[in-house]
Amino acid sequence: MSDTKATEPTKPELAILKRLWRAREMSAREIHSQISDDFGWSYSTVRTVLERMVDKGLISKMSVDGVNIYEAEVTKVAMLGKMIADFSARVLELDTTPAAAFFADSKLLSEEELEELEEVLREGEERS
Repeated sequence: MSDTKATEPTKPELAILKRLWRAREMSAREIHSQISDDFGWSYSTVRTVLERMVDKGLISKMSVDGVNIYEAEVTKVAMLGKMIADFSARVLELDTTPAAAFFADSKLLSEEELEELEEVLREGEERS
């Protein structure tokens, strides 16, 4: 996984990324079975979204025994840090980014990831 400056994900793309961050890699069928109820998508729609995510650099695709396997190309902390900083500046019009401690109750982030997020947010603030 890289920390490339991929474009910010849409809501469905973020839902897919969250599953990939937890599972590391999944097939299109596995992803479809987990998100079909959330979005009401057909399998072909999921595959289209996955291909767009590959094009955006959010995920990668590899073929294993004829099955496409997808993996996140952006780390959870890097993507969340970027989204938090953008939301703080653009929507809330804050001059500073909230401390990572604000997200301490998140089910998505481990203690180690919270510390890493704090560093990412601090570095982003220093660049501003």
